[in-house]
Parts: sequence; C-alpha cells; structure tokens
Amino acid sequence: MDSQPVKSFVTVSPDPTSNELGPSDQSSPHVLVQLPSPQKRRAFLLMLAYAKQLEKADKNPILSYCGVTGGSCASNLVGNRLVCLACQKSVQDSVSDIGLPLVRLDRNTPQTKKRKLSFSERRSIVEGVRSCLVTLLRVLSKDLGKISVAKTLKRKLFKTATTLLRASHHVIDEYNISETAVLNGRYACRKSLVIASMSKGIPFNTLDFNLYGMPMVFRGHTPHDRTAIQTRMLSNTNDLEIANKYFQAREEGTVNRFAASHRQFSPPAEATNYERKISYFLSSQDECESLGPSWRSPFRDNATVIFQAAVQFPKTYFCVRFHPNQASILSDVNEGFEQLKELKNVQLYAPNDDINSYTLIDWSDIVVTFASTIAVEACWRKKPVIQLGPSLYDQLGISETPKSIEEFLSLLESDVHPCGRESASKYANYSVTDFDELDYLNYEDGDMQPVGFRRRFPTVVVPLAQMNEISKRLLKRFIRYHLKPRRSAA
Repeated sequence: MDSQPVKSFVTVSPDPTSNELGPSDQSSPHVLVQLPSPQKRRAFLLMLAYAKQLEKADKNPILSYCGVTGGSCASNLVGNRLVCLACQKSVQDSVSDIGLPLVRLDRNTPQTKKRKLSFSERRSIVEGVRSCLVTLLRVLSKDLGKISVAKTLKRKLFKTATTLLRASHHVIDEYNISETAVLNGRYACRKSLVIASMSKGIPFNTLDFNLYGMPMVFRGHTPHDRTAIQTRMLSNTNDLEIANKYFQAREEGTVNRFAASHRQFSPPAEATNYERKISYFLSSQDECESLGPSWRSPFRDNATVIFQAAVQFPKTYFCVRFHPNQASILSDVNEGFEQLKELKNVQLYAPNDDINSYTLIDWSDIVVTFASTIAVEACWRKKPVIQLGPSLYDQLGISETPKSIEEFLSLLESDVHPCGRESASKYANYSVTDFDELDYLNYEDGDMQPVGFRRRFPTVVVPLAQMNEISKRLLKRFIRYHLKPRRSAA
C-alpha cells in the first residue's frame, strides 16, 4: 500500500518534508491519542486500532507522536538519533495509510518553549522517570542516585517528558481537545498526556493488554489505579468453572512461568515441633517501587516486619519465600534479611531456590503476602490470608488487611479464618474474560492482526528495537558491575 497524505490538520512543529499538513476545522471537539513507539508492534497497533474505533464513532481522533530527536524514552533509553528518526518515519507513514490527522510533539515552537510547568506536574514527571528506570533497568530507587549513568538517563528522560508535556498542553489548548488516550500512562514519556489532561480537567483513558493479550480500555484511570481496577474486578461474573480452570492453569504453569520452573518443596523437618506454620510471600521490590506514591507501604521494610513477628511468636514457624522475579534485580534484595538467619523459627527461600509456591501454600496454616497474586490464589485454596501493604487485591475481601505493624502482630494473636472464594473467582473471571473488543484488531491463533492498516517500515524499526535492547543489556552490565562491591559488602 502506497503512502497517502494525512488529513489536513495542524502540526505542533511544521516540517515541510513530512506528510503533516496545515490547520483545518477546529470547531468540533477532538480526542487526542498519543502513539507509542512503533518498536512495540502490539502496543502501536493497539493505539492505532483505538483511534480508528474513535473515528468510526465520530469522535474526531487526532494522533500525536514524539518528535524529540535524540531524546531518551522508554523505547530509546540512550537517546540514539537513528532510533528516533526511524520511529518518527514509521509513525508518519503508518498514519498516512489510515488518513487520520497527526501532530508532532517537540520543543521547536514558541508556545511549547514558553509553557511553564507547575511543581506538581514536574514532580509527576519525576515519578514517571523513576518508574521507567526502575522497571527497565531492574534497579531500586535507593541505587539510582548512586550511579552516574542512571543520573544522566534521569535527566534526559525528564527533559524529553517535560517537552512532551508542554507540547501536549499546547495541542489541548489550541485544538479543542475534549478527551485523551495513551498507552498505560506509567512511564514519563507516556504519563505526560495523563498529567496534561488532569491539569486541564479533561477526561483521559489508558489502554493496555490483559493476561491473555487482549485489549483493555481503562476509562478515567490507569491500569495501576488500585481502587478503580478492583471495582472493575468485582463487577465481573462469578463463574466458578472459569475460575477453577484459571487457577489450575496458574498452578500448572500455563499462565505462570515461575510455577512451570519451580516444582519442589520439602517441608522443613524442624517445623513439626511448632504450633503454627506461617508463610510469607515477598513481592518483587522493583514492581512496587515503580507504581508511584499511592503504592508506598507502611510494611516496606519486609525484613523488620518478619523479624518482629518471629520474635514475638517463637512457637510459630515462619517460611519466607522470595519472589523468583527478584533474582534479576541488580540491587541488593537481601538487605536486612541477614538478621532472620539467626532465628531458629525462620526458613528463608532465595529467589533462585526451586520451591513450589502452591505446595508451600497448602502446607501453611496462614499465608502472608506483600502485594503478590499469591493472596488471591491462597484465598481460592481456602487458606487464611493476610495482606501487608497496598496491592491490586487489597479491597476484594479475600484477606485481612492490617494498616500497621502493631495491628498485624495483634492479628496474629487471634484466630485468622479463610475468606469466601467469591471475590477470588471474580478476579479470575476478570483475568480471563474481561477485555474490550476493537473492530480493527483480529486475533487468529493467538496472533494479533490489524484490520485495514499496518505498521510501516518494520524492517527498519525492528533492528533498531533490537539495538535498544542491546543498549539496555550493556547498561545493566555496567550497573551490575558498579553495584557489585556494595552487594559483596552487604
């Protein structure tokens, strides 16, 4: 399919060599859709399909994309100019095929340069930068400020994201934007449009995929908004057959890669001498840190919480299961847990240990989790569950949710009973059946195919995406080397 000119509209940064044309009618309200990098094929096609769905519903979508050449983003951490140029060309030609208006967001207009950002907006961008680096580099926040290359990346990501935020403000102001949409909205480069929408008081939607790769539209919130997501979970049906198949698939490893590779668990022999058996399931620290201030926990110091409980209840045996995902975190995840090795009633299982979580659940009298999905699975298996700190399951009614260490310790002195399985079933139904169909995406044999459009220049974009992955691996090696003395000394 040959490239065709896009509909007449405005570009924030006019470029005579591009297919973005001049201004057109601005009287009707429009929906501004921010496109992610075409490096991520599924995500890119998802947002294009959503824009076409909006066009079909006469919502007047306008597409926007990053025009900052040489700037750092989630898909181009080191700011390689070739990656930027290839991404921009792919976006321009892909959008030309479907004939939707397109605006380029960059720093080259007076309106963008003059825009002042509030303190709260800049702080939100900082949180998005931290989220991006913690997730992509697998480094905890405490170490980001200790590594020179990480500090450089933070500055570059901040500069790119604030540019996109200023440009988004300009587009919203000038072109009658009544609603916005963006992928996920957690990383700084994608979060910029969410921040602008909230500042302007206009509604926004975020999009992502469910566990099985199906599209989901989150209306008025992001996929990590705990209250909104759990409200949606509880609105699902309570089909026990679907729930049973889902939890069985997780245990068998079909939709849980860690369960597939961890099949062993031999109960500690010494545990038979204790009155009670309690198992803690830790969460991957980087996942919790990347989700922002609303996820900060009073139980963040997991080791201290466990230590206090083990000392106060010497007749209870405690097993502590590190999350397998913690094995690839570059920061020291063992800090603080050394004190637990001195206690006779505590057994630690490291991230790489071959421990089957489901056998451990069944062996336990009580299951304690830190933001882990195990909370839902233990509830389904009719075990008493205690959740410490915020999670995507803390308002479902599947567990006890103490608010402080004191309340947690008091709870352990009482009889903790299992909750009903209804909410666990609804969570399973949400994971399996809850998604938003888009007319312009087809799924055949698990492969997502666009209808009536395509991503242009994949032969150029794909190698450059691989180049970005190589850059990330090199950055991780450098960071691991830098942190190695700290881990050795710990």
